[in-house]
Amino acid sequence: MAVNVSATSVSDFRKNFKSYADDVSDLNEPLIITRPKQKNVVLISEQEYNSLKETNYLLATSANRKALQASLNQIDRGQGHILTPEEWENLQDD
Repeated sequence: MAVNVSATSVSDFRKNFKSYADDVSDLNEPLIITRPKQKNVVLISEQEYNSLKETNYLLATSANRKALQASLNQIDRGQGHILTPEEWENLQDD
């Protein structure tokens, strides 16, 4: 998945905050705000932030990484199963 990354200066960001914030939120694409001495910052949408936090959580332990890789391997071998909404609900009740 290609992600378009835009960059702007701090002064331009200040002048056009609303426009940049709307673009980041609506397009879900990050914005690099350049600062002196390579102390840049990145503005991301809340959706992107939450996605990064979830990915970090899922990959935080060796056991989770192994389980996710095993699941991907099953799918690659054609051994995956798509759950119906009813099957998913039954799993949630357990």
